[in-house]
Amino acid sequence: MKINKKILTLGLAMCSISASVLAGGYQLNEYSVAGLGRSYAGVGVVGDDYSALAFNPAGMQLMNSGLQLGATTVQLRADVKDESHTSTKNPGTIRLWPTMPHFFAQKRMDDRLNFGFGIYAPFGLATKYKKNWFASDVAVESRLDIIDFAPAMSYKITEGLTLGGTFIVRYIHGKMTNELSPALGGGESNFDLHDWTVSGILGAMYEFSPRTRVGFSWRMKSTQQAKGSHKITGGNTYGLDGIYKNSKAAPDLPNTLTLTGYHRLNKCWGLSGTARWTRWSHSFEKFALISTGTGIASSRYKWKDSWTFTAGLDYYYDDNWTFRFGTGYDESPSHDKYRRTVRVPDNDRIWASAGFSYKTGNWVFDVGYAHMFMKTTQVVEPRRVGPPVQAKYDTQSNIFGLQTQYRF
Repeated sequence: MKINKKILTLGLAMCSISASVLAGGYQLNEYSVAGLGRSYAGVGVVGDDYSALAFNPAGMQLMNSGLQLGATTVQLRADVKDESHTSTKNPGTIRLWPTMPHFFAQKRMDDRLNFGFGIYAPFGLATKYKKNWFASDVAVESRLDIIDFAPAMSYKITEGLTLGGTFIVRYIHGKMTNELSPALGGGESNFDLHDWTVSGILGAMYEFSPRTRVGFSWRMKSTQQAKGSHKITGGNTYGLDGIYKNSKAAPDLPNTLTLTGYHRLNKCWGLSGTARWTRWSHSFEKFALISTGTGIASSRYKWKDSWTFTAGLDYYYDDNWTFRFGTGYDESPSHDKYRRTVRVPDNDRIWASAGFSYKTGNWVFDVGYAHMFMKTTQVVEPRRVGPPVQAKYDTQSNIFGLQTQYRF
């Protein structure tokens, strides 16, 4: 049978790229270990570390000059079963420990004006299966790395109102691999794409009193024009082996609206909360890949807008020790098994977290931990050739964080 090379390569593009290429279903918050301890409730307006410029830059007004360096590690374990029972290959497993460092610095110019700079990861994804698992023709490795380089400023307009802005220079890198099905000649497909773009955050904070404040921020949508290569190896049955340079992808990362609040009850206790809305429906409805010499492949995922709600509690034991507790509900944009993919087997989750800080002199050391409770996740994903993948995921995930601050 004669196989058209252009059609085959176009099919490979659709098999190899899914929702997670450059717009993962996971929106990250893991650049505040103090925030981690309270499930990121009140982020930007609590005023206990230098990460405000990444959440709500108006909150920089709450901190004096200083530096912050930290990292969080996500432990992810997933056991995957073949619900179709049609494959003789191995079950799937995911065992990952990705680590995300962050850095922030802030300079207070006077009682009203602050400048800051941050390096952190606002989105990210990592999944990796063994090459002989039952859906290896759909996905093996998926990696999304996004790094924001972010100068920021805040200015106190009145005694109650502070405004802030963060300008973001964003680097994005995506790597996607999968095994080719025998019908396409076997072998491996590997996409490697990267790009630079810009975005921003606008924020406002209003202080009703030194004990009570609310904040509102808008993180802008960003559009990527990622470029790179599509490499096919071991698929020479139909003459597909080679490197297809100048491959492109143009997904968007969503805008978000975040409302936060903090209230100091008394000397010992503080309450915080966050409500965040992410507009996935207008930023990740259609994904298109352009591969040199092949054409355009498009897929519609129709992710829905999602909400996150968190609540936190701080216990100020004394001038040196603070203990934190938090919980939250994080809604997934892939709301049913037909909208999920094996690259992003995402689902709604409930957070439970705890942490503490220890202050000595100008130094503050923060420790945080969170466990995510996730329901059993089902995925039904079409293959280019053959019956669809039907998979069930039992997932466990924990987050560990450590950071240090030096306050001038």
